[in-house]
Amino acid sequence: MEIDRISDTPEKFVLVTGTGWTNALKRRVARMIGTTLAEAGFGLVTGNSTGVDYWASDAFCAARAERGESVPSAFIQVTLGGMRFLRRGGLPLPGYAAPRACKVPAHSVEAWKREVLVRSDAAVMVGGGRGSLDIARRFIERGRPVFPLPFLGGITGNSDFVFQEILRTWDGHPVPGLSRTQFLRLAEPWVSGTGPLANLLRGTLAETPDVFISYRRSDAPAAAGRLAYDLAEHFGQRRVFLDIQGIAPSRAWDQSIEDALQQCKVGLIVIGRQWLAPGRDGQTSRLHEEEDVVRAEITELLQRKKAIFPVLVEGARLPDASELPDPLDPLLRFQATAIDNGSWGVTMNLLIREMEAVIGL
Repeated sequence: MEIDRISDTPEKFVLVTGTGWTNALKRRVARMIGTTLAEAGFGLVTGNSTGVDYWASDAFCAARAERGESVPSAFIQVTLGGMRFLRRGGLPLPGYAAPRACKVPAHSVEAWKREVLVRSDAAVMVGGGRGSLDIARRFIERGRPVFPLPFLGGITGNSDFVFQEILRTWDGHPVPGLSRTQFLRLAEPWVSGTGPLANLLRGTLAETPDVFISYRRSDAPAAAGRLAYDLAEHFGQRRVFLDIQGIAPSRAWDQSIEDALQQCKVGLIVIGRQWLAPGRDGQTSRLHEEEDVVRAEITELLQRKKAIFPVLVEGARLPDASELPDPLDPLLRFQATAIDNGSWGVTMNLLIREMEAVIGL
């Protein structure tokens, strides 16, 4: 099914669902998720039940309105006709009053599940039981990520159930786009903001990379690969470009690199002890050859005014100005970071924090 989208409609939509009965913690979490989706530029899909659906919708629509952005273009409420949620005493408990343009009717639970699956690129579960697990399984079968939050208590709905069931069958049915380590990060209680959820959503749904890793294959491929792995674990694989991982089959390698250089926000320059290895003449560094790929990558990053992070590995030093061709002189203006096995974890955390300040959510 094709969904009509106008110019300010987000490219990616996230289903937020869960228990229809919420305590103060779940209401707070649902509102934080709704706000985060709006701020990150995602669209929201919910149902018309009370609880999680209501509070995520309320916060999402309020955040869009505050930003002067259209609500109907980014919010889809799949309504289950004829279904009433009753509180004690038999009084109807209505769901969020979505604008008419946002509503999509479904006339059975099965139709509701099919509708949200068609319209959503990922799903976040706050509580819920076997019904939420069935939705999660369908998303996984379609190659779409799911994010069940296991750290929430509550009167109804075992928040840990969906998380544990997916983890139990991980070897045969992993969540698409997530490593097991990333999935386990969902169990970390939120201290501020939405914890790792925002990064994980962006990492699985991103269309373009945020981080471009430039390195010389004859210099430090192992260190470049380790850096790429750690950055992908934090930001998500789609947000980190490394040539041997980021070029799809049948795509021209030079065009893939050019696209990544244009789209990224950060350039990570990996400098090892052989980075200045001589070129064809056996004396002058390969960087002085105009057709050198590493030279071209750095020149492009500098010209496009990307944030540059030179990283020194394997005991390498930063080159002197006399060792660089003129177009690469500005590289020396950027503070270099030395990283080795002994300081790897601490230094990576510092690098990631500095990158987050550039990349944002």
